[in-house]
Amino acid sequence: MTTTVMLIDESSDRAEWLREALNDSGYRVVATIAPHEDLYQQVKEIEPDVVIIEAGSGKRDILEGLSARTRRYPRPVVLLTEHNDPELMSEATRAGISPYVVGGLSASGVQSIINVAINQFHEFEKLRNELSDTRARLENQRIMEQAKCLLMEQDGLSENQAYHLLRKTAMEKSRAISEIAQAFLRTRGRA
Repeated sequence: MTTTVMLIDESSDRAEWLREALNDSGYRVVATIAPHEDLYQQVKEIEPDVVIIEAGSGKRDILEGLSARTRRYPRPVVLLTEHNDPELMSEATRAGISPYVVGGLSASGVQSIINVAINQFHEFEKLRNELSDTRARLENQRIMEQAKCLLMEQDGLSENQAYHLLRKTAMEKSRAISEIAQAFLRTRGRA
């Protein structure tokens, strides 16, 4: 399957060279857009595998706008620049964009950069998902602990008895124990 690329560049000459380099490297450029266009809508409609921003066209607002919009439709985003701007690089990295300082970029260099960006993106997404899962588990655990404490305080149950009551109710209703704990807290006015 061919990797599709959306280019964001205001220079038609530079964009054309990059388009040719990408096509020669086996990529398919599905759109070349100017930085002032509605990036969110373009990414949503075109659904490219990778977005490449040429930083001659990219100001910080493009990075902020694109990173905010690609959170909803995540994909690898590469920033190519000829200038070493540490602040821009730092902002790009925090936004989940892979920044590269390039001068005299070759077609093979473009291919390597895209491959690294795709790999970084997948690792970043994996970490983001793990973090989200961990936060959800911790929140569920917090809810469970609150429900057990409430049962212990109000009903005089031991911790073990409170847990088993929540577990038994969850099994009877075919629901997650955290859902039962949350519902219990709501009925007792503690949610």
